[in-house]
Amino acid sequence: MGMRIGLMGLEDNFVRNTGLGIPVYMYELLKHLRKMEGKEGIKVEKIGYERQRNELASFINMVFKSATEYYGNYDILHNPDVKPIFPRNRGRAVYVSTGHDYQPLLQPELDADVNTTIKSRIKLLLEIRYSLKLTLKSDYLLARSTLTRDDAVELGFDKSRIFVVGGAVDDRYRKPIRKRKTGKTFTVGYLGAFRTRKNVAFAIRSFKKIDDRNIRFDLWGKPVYEYDMLRRLAGNRRSIRFRGFAPEERMVDIYDSFDAFVFPSLYEGLCLPIFEAYARGLPVIIYKDARIPEETRKYCFEAENEVHMARIIEELKHEGYEERRKKKAMDYARGLTWEKTAKETLAAYKKML
Repeated sequence: MGMRIGLMGLEDNFVRNTGLGIPVYMYELLKHLRKMEGKEGIKVEKIGYERQRNELASFINMVFKSATEYYGNYDILHNPDVKPIFPRNRGRAVYVSTGHDYQPLLQPELDADVNTTIKSRIKLLLEIRYSLKLTLKSDYLLARSTLTRDDAVELGFDKSRIFVVGGAVDDRYRKPIRKRKTGKTFTVGYLGAFRTRKNVAFAIRSFKKIDDRNIRFDLWGKPVYEYDMLRRLAGNRRSIRFRGFAPEERMVDIYDSFDAFVFPSLYEGLCLPIFEAYARGLPVIIYKDARIPEETRKYCFEAENEVHMARIIEELKHEGYEERRKKKAMDYARGLTWEKTAKETLAAYKKML
């Protein structure tokens, strides 16, 4: 038998239908590595931990099991999850963690919105920050972006033991784009969480500087975190519409309802929504001073301030999205496949061994 690989994580994080980026990554990585088993002579197994009655119990269970169970039959033990796993009884196996992003360690002030109760503080301290610190004790890191790689190095990890393997765009975003209806209304969209770090207030303030009432702003996301504050900020502006949670099965249609996409986040380890918007032919506007990987932001319009973002939106409505730039962004995003991610991950495993 060739290389034996164990992928570790919470059992219910190896699923496709959550709409969350990390479970999708875990599911697709497992699926596509298994597709290569016959051709590559590898064996891929899932080491799934059951979720307990609450997050703290799940945390304790995973830490206990990973410290006490023996994994001596593997060549690679890989934790693609963000939960705290550090198997001490791993025999000859090389231990690998995926680095998704290190914002909670490097810019903890952006977690102010989840640091409001004793329970949330314990979760932030143990489940998130402690987990991230454990990844830095791995033999190797698979970083989702060059920014995540550089952040891990800043935190003390050896750069020579990091492999950058990015994300992918799901096949559904590659389907043909219906011709958009031409008319007076120009829809700018946001799709994501209403977290402090997402900086949605910046986009709302920018939008309120636009006098053209035929430009509207549709915001999709769960009504949690800063949602109430953002509703108050939007005031009675009818052209700013909070549309609610975006169901997974409607994601492509939601992107296709936009004429432009804004993602003013302050920090992103990779940011799949930007690639998804690229793949659907949308111009993407970000905040220029945000910490977003170069490979993600390369085709974005970068707003220096709120007035500048408003001006970019108005120019896109009146002048359109340059076809050459649009095609480059689409081709780039649509070339990011899960098959490619799995092949690059396997190539990294081989180099580690």
